Parts: sequence; structure tokens; C-alpha cells
Amino acid sequence: MSSVNVLHETRARRFISRLWFLPAVISAAIIAVSVALSFSPTSLSIIGMRRVNIALYYSVISFAASGLFVLSIIFHYEGSSSGTKEIAIVGTLAALSAASRLVIPIPNFKPCTFLIVISGYVFGPEAGVMIGVLTPAISNMFLGQGPWTVWQMLMWSVAGWSGGAIRKRFGNVSIETLSAYNFAWGFIFGMPLDFFTWLSYNGEAPLIPIMVAGIPFNIVDAVGNLIFTILLGSYTIKILERYRDRFRVKYTD
Repeated sequence: MSSVNVLHETRARRFISRLWFLPAVISAAIIAVSVALSFSPTSLSIIGMRRVNIALYYSVISFAASGLFVLSIIFHYEGSSSGTKEIAIVGTLAALSAASRLVIPIPNFKPCTFLIVISGYVFGPEAGVMIGVLTPAISNMFLGQGPWTVWQMLMWSVAGWSGGAIRKRFGNVSIETLSAYNFAWGFIFGMPLDFFTWLSYNGEAPLIPIMVAGIPFNIVDAVGNLIFTILLGSYTIKILERYRDRFRVKYTD
């Protein structure tokens, strides 16, 4: 590739990265409008939505808002200065995280959140975000795609970002602290997915019983995160840091 083409590609990536706020702003506007309409149902009639299926309406709204937010994250990552080796490890970890959802037969007992948080912790928020976005996008090709995919992408991308944010804010933390944090993520991840489940019931089921029914699954998720971090956390961090240090070495004359 010529230097001119590289320059054009770099400028294009920077231009895309500067647009990251547009999907986020549109997503926020969609949420604000939908909330306003919720408090004023007569507005639906005024704009011609007299017989709207309210549950389907909220499902579509949540899918659009979450999807735009994920797109904003991807735009922001596009302008980062990631090298080809870092991109390769991000893809590898995303594939590993996605595969773990397929090969472990126990529902909700998966190392996905553990891997995503640890990846963000080692490689930074942007890498954690992309691994979080790619994990459900890849694995749901086999498990089944649907509106829930975007919710999973959203929550796991936040998990990956938070792993990097912890490292930037507090530096190296103990494996006990990471274990407790990943345990909490079993509930942080599960509760929004339970809320989406309620939306998908066409408003015919009460919210509280659905949220309560999801608690056992969230507990399994949290306990799994705790076990994976305690048993594999230190070893995984050392391996990933060794790889990170190798591809981030800079040679000077």
C-alpha cells in the first residue's frame, strides 16, 4: 500500500472516529422521545399511532437506541491507534469468548464476562469494548440472533470498558478486587436482559416476577465469574500482559 493510500485511510478513520457522538446523540434523543410519549399516551394518537402495540414499540425503541449506542462505540474505536498485532489479539480473544458460550453446556456459567473485563483491564477500554461487542455478535450466529443481541453487545461492551477504566483509575488491583467486581457483573449484566425479557412479553406479564425469576440465572452468572477470576485471573493477566508488552515495544536508534 502506498503512502498516499495509507494517508487517505488514516484520514478516513479519523473522520469516522470524530462522528462517534452522532449515533450516541440520536440514541439519547430516541430514548427521551419515547419516555416523553410514555408519560403522554395521547401523543401517540396525535402522531397517528392509535393502535400501537406498546410492548413491540418499546422493543423496537430499545433495539434502535442500543444499536446506535454500540455503533457510536465502534466509530470511536475506529480512530484509535491500534496496531495490527493488537487488532489480532482483540479478534482472537473475541473468538475465544464467543466459543466459550458454545462449548460450556451449563446455562449462564460462562467465562465471557471474565474474559471481557480482564481484556479491558490489560489492553485498555477500547479493546475491552470491541471484545464485548464481538462476543455476542459471533456466538449468536450459532445460538440465535435477535433483539437481545444488541442488549448483550451493549452490556458486555460496558463491561470491557469498565475493566480498562479500573486499571486507568486505580492502577493494578488485587485479584480479590477483580473477583468481587466480576461477581457483581453477573447482576449488572443480567438485570437489563431480564428487563428486555419483560418488554418481549407484550406488556401482558408483570415486571417484578420476571425480574425475580431471573435472579437464579444471575446468581449462576455471578458465581461463575467469581470462580473463573479466582482460578484463572492472575494467570490470564500475566499471559496477556506478556503479549501486550511484546507488541508495544518501541525500538530507537
